[in-house]
Amino acid sequence: MNNFKYAYERIVNKTEAFDNTDRDLIFSKVLSLFNGGSVDIFQVGAIETFDERWRYGSGWSDIIFGNYIKNNGGSLTICDIHLDNIANSYFAASHMGYKINFELADAGEIISGKDYDIYYLDGGNDPNETEKQFNSITAKKCAVIIDDLLIKGVTLMDNIDFNHKYKVANGVGLILKGF
Repeated sequence: MNNFKYAYERIVNKTEAFDNTDRDLIFSKVLSLFNGGSVDIFQVGAIETFDERWRYGSGWSDIIFGNYIKNNGGSLTICDIHLDNIANSYFAASHMGYKINFELADAGEIISGKDYDIYYLDGGNDPNETEKQFNSITAKKCAVIIDDLLIKGVTLMDNIDFNHKYKVANGVGLILKGF
């Protein structure tokens, strides 16, 4: 937990330079699709560690999403099968003043329970698991961000209708449904 201050300063206070392939910029661009309005987000995978070596591997995306929701409204639901990871996300949320909902579960089993505006699929590295999660999304209009697309989304790339807008940047895939 001693690296939480590092995470906060680098993400929220933008103390590092960002380029067009940076994941944070991708998250921010997706959030900008909602024009500062309320957004409901379902994220698969919680913060694994605040160790700076994991900054880009783990993404720390819920800090970015949580900060947006704190300022604009909405909800952030984080699903993970590891309680320690959920505890890290809870720690970040409680210190930064945003609320999150937690699900200690396999995302593939619960993702279809509610429609969200944004889905961030960043769980295990099993492409079949990611495809199951994607296929369980029932929302007609949403943004789906898939981390490590060439690993987790390899089966999706063959099976998805690419009439949806699709982009890969820094290994992240983006599928926009209904936009």
